[in-house]
Amino acid sequence: MFMIFKLLKLRLKILFWKITGKVKTIKTRLKLTLSKGNPENVLLIYPMDEPSFRVAYFTFRNLSQQSNQNMKFTLLINRKYKNTLHLHAGERIYIKNVSTSSILQNEKQILKKLKNTRYDIVVDLNPIFHVGISRLVSLLDSEIKVGFTSYFSDQFYNVQLDISNSGVMENGFKKVNRILAQ
Repeated sequence: MFMIFKLLKLRLKILFWKITGKVKTIKTRLKLTLSKGNPENVLLIYPMDEPSFRVAYFTFRNLSQQSNQNMKFTLLINRKYKNTLHLHAGERIYIKNVSTSSILQNEKQILKKLKNTRYDIVVDLNPIFHVGISRLVSLLDSEIKVGFTSYFSDQFYNVQLDISNSGVMENGFKKVNRILAQ
């Protein structure tokens, strides 16, 4: 009963944001063809929970060496992993501790930094739905928004990674890594 109430509360919150314009409606689904263009600006949002973060960190450790030379990365990382991350790829922006069911504490500052750039691809690596991260993704200007499949993912992402069959999030991370390394 409690979970049904939480789900209803989250649905109402997202509906309110859509009505008030605090969440932008996603463009229609698109067919992803990787051969037609080379993305130049990529926003990679690392997972907020530690086990998923460690898997993503390991999966993307060599991304800057594998990817196109013209590709620029912006990494959005939970502040508590600031001293853990030793990647040499791209600019880093840190998120204050985040709850799965509320907006980001420093959303305005992050948007201020990110609004100056149009991202070709925005990738949310959180396997668990985070309403604050998804809201941030919806407010960014990008044609391709990648995220994991969840109950609400259709409203925020036009490319979705489904790991329900395998249950292994690393497989989803590897798919994203292969896309970006092309």
